[in-house]
Amino acid sequence: MSWSLHRWTWRLASPLFVGATPSGVLNRCRVYLPARPLWGALTAELARREANGEPAYREVGDDLHEHVRLSYLYPAESGGADWVSWLPQYRAGDGLCWVREGSDDSVADRRFRRRLLWTRPGTAIDPDNDSALDGSLRETECVQTRWRHDDGTPGSPVAMVGYVWVRQNAGLLDRVSTVTTLFVGGDIRYGLGRLDRASIEPASTMFGATVELDRDEPRILTGRLLAHAQPSGNVRICGDMEAVGGWDMTGQQQDRRISGPVWMPGSRCEDGQALTWEMLQSGMHRLVEASG
Repeated sequence: MSWSLHRWTWRLASPLFVGATPSGVLNRCRVYLPARPLWGALTAELARREANGEPAYREVGDDLHEHVRLSYLYPAESGGADWVSWLPQYRAGDGLCWVREGSDDSVADRRFRRRLLWTRPGTAIDPDNDSALDGSLRETECVQTRWRHDDGTPGSPVAMVGYVWVRQNAGLLDRVSTVTTLFVGGDIRYGLGRLDRASIEPASTMFGATVELDRDEPRILTGRLLAHAQPSGNVRICGDMEAVGGWDMTGQQQDRRISGPVWMPGSRCEDGQALTWEMLQSGMHRLVEASG
């Protein structure tokens, strides 16, 4: 079964919060969007749009798992007629950097986060006296809707760019293409996480990396990870690892879901060789073979 590949761009219409490991009273935010919350948002939007009564969340979610693969979305800035993304990459001596698509321009992770993130304060209210509850003051990082220059002035709008694979003749591409607005991440009931689709167009590569579309599962040949990846003892990877957690809300009982430790996006093969990775339903990568 072959796949079709499309590149899509989503512009931030409101601040975006995608949770990461907290630091004290700071709720930290990722500067990229993993595939799982994107799948959840797409499932919710399609199920509600197509419902004649109660939305069929499980059936729609299963269809997407079966016939669609989603890449992670990475931040992008306007480059004239196109949107140019920034991708993570670990570099010797520099650690995690963000590299501009199609060039070798790089920015250190800490500086890059300052360009995208701002914090919003929050607290819980004590119902007995209608004041802030002791110990509940916190701040939440969010990806803002415009880039911030180093001098603090606002820059161009922020978008998120990624790829979607759809099984050919499965009929999902037309359904997915009808979705033009998504609400993703945390606190969407308070106005966060609105993404408006800017474009969707056929593609032959994934961020410049070679793809294989004539497999049971799509594959990508790349020297750096563009998603979380399961560890393998066959190759030496340079980067960071983390445990990825969440909740599985699809069953009768709500269960915690932990995947880890897994390699983080931007990690690379230590000897610089390109590797073949298989796209999983979760959007994560699994090593197939080493090449080159």
